[in-house]
Amino acid sequence: MNISTRSGALAAILAGSAYLIESIMGVIKPQSEVFSGISDYVLEAVFIIALAATIFALMGLHAFAQGRYGKAGMIGFWLTSIGTALIMISAVVTLFAGQNSLGAAFLGGVLLDFIGYVILGITTLRSKILPLWVGLALIFGFPVSVILNSFGGGVLLGLAWLIVGYFLWSQRSIDAPQEYAGKSI
Repeated sequence: MNISTRSGALAAILAGSAYLIESIMGVIKPQSEVFSGISDYVLEAVFIIALAATIFALMGLHAFAQGRYGKAGMIGFWLTSIGTALIMISAVVTLFAGQNSLGAAFLGGVLLDFIGYVILGITTLRSKILPLWVGLALIFGFPVSVILNSFGGGVLLGLAWLIVGYFLWSQRSIDAPQEYAGKSI
């Protein structure tokens, strides 16, 4: 399935917004390991929405890159996509089970995302497809959000995806990505 850069931008904005909402909700009322109320289910559902939107946002970013970030970029894209899908599978099962489930899938997804986001961010920066601030958001958004998870770290991931969404939305043409060597946006 080919997804346009504009659709990817909208997905990134949705993902960023959902991560922000999920993180703020989680700080106000942390989710229980065994769900004890409706807020636990709502929190998990918002997380699933964020993850699904992230996959589409990654596809939009990939469409924008149009193979210009080489094999390493493609590997970063696939690692991040698969990692996010594994986390989403765990989250869906968790939602239906009413308790944390498929911990191995979740941890495997987090590991793939750690590696994938860093590779994806670095390769997009090296190929000058993205401005510095967008590449740095990709590189640091996920790892820092995981490290600061208990302290609202999802806010960082949400902001990172909002930045990526803004950048993708602001592009006039998906046929000719501009190079950002020395340019600041």
